[in-house]
Amino acid sequence: MVAAAGIAELPRGADAVSETMAGAKARLRVELERHLGILGTLGNNAPFIGLFGTVLGIIKAFSDLARNQASGAGAVMSGISEALVATAVGLLVAIPAVIAFNIFQGRVRKAMAEIDVIAHLVLSTIPPGNSNLPRTGS
Repeated sequence: MVAAAGIAELPRGADAVSETMAGAKARLRVELERHLGILGTLGNNAPFIGLFGTVLGIIKAFSDLARNQASGAGAVMSGISEALVATAVGLLVAIPAVIAFNIFQGRVRKAMAEIDVIAHLVLSTIPPGNSNLPRTGS
């Protein structure tokens, strides 16, 4: 896609080829990274949501203890164990999201590097000193 866009501009010279390929590469990067933000946001924020649930659960456990002190540590331990489920769920969501984000980000970087190599090959076919090549077939 990027190389084809550049090759189509060969008759207009090296500058046109370079600018066209840069524009096509930028469009492709946006397309490839379109949903990565969702994974990144999910991976970064899920632990905080889990922590928030844990804090709320611990507050509730201590509140239950204050209302019913006769039940003692059993009531607090039960409430805290329930609260920690929120942390576990947050981590259960965050860890795969971060792994997926890193995998896909690596694939985007690799694709962009390969595109750069191809773009340089296309540019290297243009003779030096020729800013405009003669149009053919027009």
